[in-house]
Amino acid sequence: MDRLLDNLNEPQRQAVTHTDGAMLILAGAGSGKTRAITYRVAHLIAGGVAPWHVLAITFTNKAAREMASRVEALNVPSGAMLCTFHSLCARLLREFADRAGIKPNYTIYDRDDQVRLTKEAIAQAGVPVANFPPAKVHASIGRAKNRLRTPAAFTEQARTYHDEQVAKVYVEYQKLLVANNALDFDDLLLRMAFMLRDYSDIGQLLSERYRYVMIDEYQDTNHAQYLLARAIAKPHGNLCVTGDPDQSIYAWRGADISNILEFEKDYPDAKVVVLDENYRSTRAILKGASSLIAYNHHRKEKALWTRRTGGSDITVVYCNNEHAEAQWIAQRIAALRSEGLAAEQMAVFYRVNSLSRVVENALRENAIPYRIARGVEFYNRKEVKDVLAYLKVIVNPVDDISCLRIINNPARGIGATTVKRLVEHSRMTGMSILEICPSALAAGLKAPAAKKVAAFADLIGSLAAGKDQPVRDIINHAIDAIGLKDALGGDDAPDTSAWRNVGELVNNAAEFDSRSGGGTLEEYLHQVALIADVDHMEGGDGAVTLMTLHSAKGLEFPAIFIVGWEDGLLPFHRGDQTRVRQLTPTPQDEEERRLAFVGMTRAMEHLALTCARKRMRRGRTETQIASPFLEEIGTEMVTVEDVTTAPEPRDAPSASGGGFYDDVHDRQMIEDESFPPEYEHLRIGSMVNHPTFGRGRVVSRGSQRWPETRLNIHFEDLGPKTIKLSHARLELLEE
Repeated sequence: MDRLLDNLNEPQRQAVTHTDGAMLILAGAGSGKTRAITYRVAHLIAGGVAPWHVLAITFTNKAAREMASRVEALNVPSGAMLCTFHSLCARLLREFADRAGIKPNYTIYDRDDQVRLTKEAIAQAGVPVANFPPAKVHASIGRAKNRLRTPAAFTEQARTYHDEQVAKVYVEYQKLLVANNALDFDDLLLRMAFMLRDYSDIGQLLSERYRYVMIDEYQDTNHAQYLLARAIAKPHGNLCVTGDPDQSIYAWRGADISNILEFEKDYPDAKVVVLDENYRSTRAILKGASSLIAYNHHRKEKALWTRRTGGSDITVVYCNNEHAEAQWIAQRIAALRSEGLAAEQMAVFYRVNSLSRVVENALRENAIPYRIARGVEFYNRKEVKDVLAYLKVIVNPVDDISCLRIINNPARGIGATTVKRLVEHSRMTGMSILEICPSALAAGLKAPAAKKVAAFADLIGSLAAGKDQPVRDIINHAIDAIGLKDALGGDDAPDTSAWRNVGELVNNAAEFDSRSGGGTLEEYLHQVALIADVDHMEGGDGAVTLMTLHSAKGLEFPAIFIVGWEDGLLPFHRGDQTRVRQLTPTPQDEEERRLAFVGMTRAMEHLALTCARKRMRRGRTETQIASPFLEEIGTEMVTVEDVTTAPEPRDAPSASGGGFYDDVHDRQMIEDESFPPEYEHLRIGSMVNHPTFGRGRVVSRGSQRWPETRLNIHFEDLGPKTIKLSHARLELLEE
């Protein structure tokens, strides 16, 4: 192992050889962090630590697999636990299911199932779905769980009308999860955190099992993950965390940057190692990215540097509109390909998915192959979800969400009326759908319908009898038993992609069987449920990659194009945020800057940042303002290409009021029409008083110009109403 240490630079060597006690590895972008972690795992094992006493946690399955592969290549005994937070918790909750208050055959609901269950919970709670979209309500529930707030705690702390309604849904949502013996992603962390809180013996057992704990991407941990790591490592203190505050980009899903910024407060004796030599990017790219991120206040100072020489300047391109922007990118990609760069070595990043459409069109017009990086989409395809739903019901018979998906899929003559009666009987008796099926006459079904649902129950029973076989065999048996090939048209269908996708799922199961050495169907389903977008980003398929900046984390490409460097897009502003430039950046400003930094530092050799003077937004062509981030990048080692036909000023917008409009241009348009100053601070969520209708909360607004602007308000006494703002004489209330 000492010979292998020769492959490390001095800071990496310090990180690898420091074994006992707490350690913070501040790892800049492209600084060889994964190498340091894997060598540290190998060094511990080579030094006499039993592999099963080593736990290394990362955030994606792909990163965990890469780590395991690298450790194996270092020729040390296998057995270390290298996994994600969610997969660790899924495994431990199966092991300690009785203490966690669940059954070990629980289902992990994917995002679609979670939203579907939230919709049902909204109906049961009597909350108006028009004003509380299921996806947004579920996001609020997820944030509560990340903060370890139970339905009771959330209800008690609710102070606004919105939170009161979400609390009602949260209560019903959890009841439905329990009834279905299911957990969502956030439950995995929450239940594990509560179990460690309530059962000190489990914490002690895990601490003895995992005597050396390493956590990658520590800047992305939320409160629950922070408590989990602390509980396992507390008795022995051997906690090593790696990360970079400058790359914390997931606050919207609960990540708490203070976990890494305050690590030394939590562990005063911690050793701190800074990895600041970048092996990925050219000096120009590092210069621009470092200049940008230096504007953030909440960070730990470090100066990235590289031994690499050469490379081109960062290119900043100003275009007439989004079509010219996309054509410039397509032409530049074509030029790089002619110079010998392969298509899969290039990527286009964007802040929001909607920006990809015009880029896609330009790439098609220029015969440039591309792919959109949405790894989870395979598992969201209908035919794949159908097969997985059968597997879920085989494992967990009370999973009604999955059962209702497949009860007449493929078609077996069980109609909507029959299903409705089964659901009603289920709610009345507390029995699961599958439990009702063998004796469905009691649910009010006529004999022919009852016979069909009983046959469905028999089918599931016969499939469940073989659930201990290899997963590949279970899936093949299910496919044959339900006649899926005929239902999809098989190889003779006009479009054979659905049948091919089913075949790919079988291949995936076979790989799991081989890799896991006898893993169970429950383990396979849990693995599939926890797949992330980047887990299938393997590259090498001869196509340019298109993806969001958030999805780009952890990847690298020789050439990268980042589109939409305009105020409102990057930095991105939501409809209820103001556009006021402030001397002290807000947390949202800083996160947007970190996101831009992450995107820039994925580039190895070529980096282009594009800005459109005009862009079509919601059906209107609007003048755009260049992103203030372009100024912050500076001019050193930056080449500007202005390909507009009539260059316009690039000055940043002046500070002004407003805040509940969709973007800065909407606000300016309204202000030009003498939008009244008394509504300057009105925004989505504001409490108002109407002289006739009383108190209410602003839910949304229409797209009309002043004085035709209309608001949707939920009044406390009358419920939802749409009013014309210019006639309303609203009073803005303080809360």
